[in-house]
Amino acid sequence: MAGEESKGRLMLIQLGDGGDTEQFEAVCGVKDKSFSINNEVVDTTRPPCNNPEDPLHYSGAYGVRTISISGSGVAVSKASYLNLAKHAFEQDYVNAKLIVPLWGTFSGTILFNKVEATGPMQGEVEFSTELTMTGEIAVEWETLT
Repeated sequence: MAGEESKGRLMLIQLGDGGDTEQFEAVCGVKDKSFSINNEVVDTTRPPCNNPEDPLHYSGAYGVRTISISGSGVAVSKASYLNLAKHAFEQDYVNAKLIVPLWGTFSGTILFNKVEATGPMQGEVEFSTELTMTGEIAVEWETLT
């Protein structure tokens, strides 16, 4: 059985309010979330100059790192939900905290790749979002015992 600290509902997307002493509020209603760290690998393989017909051996290096989070859930009557649509429409850069249990808190500026609302005939309004961090990213790693 999973420990209390590893429950998926503890994975949070928190958006900053842009104030002088910035306050962060969790986007309410997000039920399913996915967080990813993607590292582009650049092929740096070169044929040997003295014996170009020799077998090549792969050589790689890290390129661009992308940190993103996606989520979906049920629309709730909270400013944080409304702000998703506003920020996406205005193409805002927003400070955010992405909290991943057992990993840590990733803080930085996010871009709103996608915000989508759907409304099934016999159900609640649902939404999904995809966010990508841009620029410097600070990480507070969890301390595990």
